[in-house]
Amino acid sequence: MFFHMKAAFTSLFLFSLLFWLANCKTSQKPAATPPTPPPVAAPAPAPASDLLAADRAKYLEKVRKSIAGKEKMQADSVFENWKKLNKMPAERVLGIMDRWGETLGVSCDHCHVPNEWASESKAPKEITRQMMALIERVNTDIQSIQAIKSERPGVSCYTCHRGEAKPARRPK
Repeated sequence: MFFHMKAAFTSLFLFSLLFWLANCKTSQKPAATPPTPPPVAAPAPAPASDLLAADRAKYLEKVRKSIAGKEKMQADSVFENWKKLNKMPAERVLGIMDRWGETLGVSCDHCHVPNEWASESKAPKEITRQMMALIERVNTDIQSIQAIKSERPGVSCYTCHRGEAKPARRPK
């Protein structure tokens, strides 16, 4: 009986050893195989706001070159078909228009025909003038609301537009 037990333990030991060795060989990776690098993600596309800013910058640079030497002059003496912001320096008007484009999430060609800046063929150009008048009226009227606890209460294009050409009528 002792012999049978010894043979059984030996067999069990050898079986376990063989199983362990087989497991070790299959779990080892060959030394010559380099690790697989993680996949390289494609660069994310530029946000639309960056593309619009670049587009506005391109147009503004062209206009700046065309008014070189006249930047400090009044806008109505530098630009054709000028109806608003008349007495403001031409260079300041360009900065304002850039901010309007950013506020509405548009480029210059939303209101203007590129290189034909005086053209009245696009409706948003006149809408902008009328919106300027609306903002002036609201900012005048808001002063009479005494409960507003602000030194300078007021609204701007951003109050409604928040980066959208067509303002949302209700929260998203």
